[in-house]
Amino acid sequence: MSDPSFIHKLSELARFVETTTSLEEGLDTLSRLVAHAMDCRHCSIMLVSTAPQEETPRLRVEAHCGGLPPEARAQSLPLGDGIAGRVAGSGEPLLIRDLHRSPYAPLARRGESGTVDVISVPILLEDQVVGVINVDGPEGRQRLDASDLRMAMILALVVSKSIHIHRLQGLLKTHFIQLTLAREAQRTGQLTQDPERVARLMAHTLYDEMLRAGFARDHVLQVATELLGQVHDGLSGSS
Repeated sequence: MSDPSFIHKLSELARFVETTTSLEEGLDTLSRLVAHAMDCRHCSIMLVSTAPQEETPRLRVEAHCGGLPPEARAQSLPLGDGIAGRVAGSGEPLLIRDLHRSPYAPLARRGESGTVDVISVPILLEDQVVGVINVDGPEGRQRLDASDLRMAMILALVVSKSIHIHRLQGLLKTHFIQLTLAREAQRTGQLTQDPERVARLMAHTLYDEMLRAGFARDHVLQVATELLGQVHDGLSGSS
């Protein structure tokens, strides 16, 4: 893979990040662009999330390019389990040479024969692992090597930028969240977009604003109860 070719593909990926408007649709295109930039047949993008009924974060496939076993698409991994789960848990990139002869062979999901090299790199945002990119199946060459690993790490930065942009766009859609983030930025000098932290900040802001508006703490409790009821109704409707 020549450097000019990779730089051109990286520029193409960066332009897409700046113009796409939907993260869900964007991830599918990103997986194809990453596979194209890496000259590989297979690429999957997994993100870390915590479902309402779960206590710990898990890793789920959100987009992929090339063949992917149905069970892999439907499965969610605890951080630390599987190849991608271990990368998410450690935050360290991984190049596995000859997967089926490596210590990671029991973790292989795709039943390809022969020599299979795999790259798995973390997607980092605000020093936290928010996802993992997995790549394999090199085209035009037989093996993946350390230079491919470095390229995958660069591409993970671009994917991280895309996630960052879309989270910020989503956060800034309401005046209440704008107020919450503005107060936090004024207090700390930083603008966070971590969903769990934003949720806590919103709760603090709502509490402060209700007391400032003259509501009693009983009214705050009533709002909290109403929110829990709506969450319960939403979960019941989706089950």
